[in-house]
Amino acid sequence: MWPQLLTIGPFSLNAYGLLVALGALVGLIALQKTAPLAGWPKKEATDLGFWLIVMGLIGARLFYVICHLAEFQRQPLRVLAYWRGGLMFQGGVVLAAFFAYGYVKLKGLNFWGLADSLAPPLALGQSLGRLGCHAAGCCYGQAAPLTFPLTVTFPPGGAAPAGFPLYPTQLSESLGLLALFVFLYGFLKKRPPNGRIFGLYLIGAGSLRLIMERYRGDYRGSPILGEAPTFWLALGAVALGLAIALLGPTLRREKRPAT
Repeated sequence: MWPQLLTIGPFSLNAYGLLVALGALVGLIALQKTAPLAGWPKKEATDLGFWLIVMGLIGARLFYVICHLAEFQRQPLRVLAYWRGGLMFQGGVVLAAFFAYGYVKLKGLNFWGLADSLAPPLALGQSLGRLGCHAAGCCYGQAAPLTFPLTVTFPPGGAAPAGFPLYPTQLSESLGLLALFVFLYGFLKKRPPNGRIFGLYLIGAGSLRLIMERYRGDYRGSPILGEAPTFWLALGAVALGLAIALLGPTLRREKRPAT
């Protein structure tokens, strides 16, 4: 854990913000590789990808603030300080997906080709973002038993409880998302763009999150029917992904952008 990478006077380089930004940049670079495989020119996908990053950050922060309103009641300006930690990736995907759907429909482009080309970069960028969570100590795990072989112990100064062996939820999810990226990229190279790859991303990322929910120890919002809101968002992602993956072969292949 290394929350502050560099401090010069009033300026601090925050590890969480840097890794989230790096995840967005690497995802955008990866999109230049995946977009042509799904029938999208690099420039068209990159231009839209930039705005999806912006929408994703806004949505991720908005969902976090909604689920943690008590944190911001006395200091509302902290809503803007996302680099201190506090993004809900599911919220980013939701807002970015609505933006992307409106964009491609307005221009008469291939939505499912875009969705499939975005799936591997999303998993890769999210993997790097989880390393940022580890650096900041947020999204930490529950206390692990002494017999558990792989634990992390955080020092004072971060969001995680200090001095206790915890389940390595951030690192585990990061590794799982990296494996998901490799799988989705290989699948994209062999399959036509019909939405199925994006469906597999939702299934994989959602299932991984459902597993991590069993081991997370941080506050994730007021429970709904005994579960945190993030649990229901992950479950919804899996259900939606299953529907898209099963219907993938029958989804209409819309007009591709002109090259």
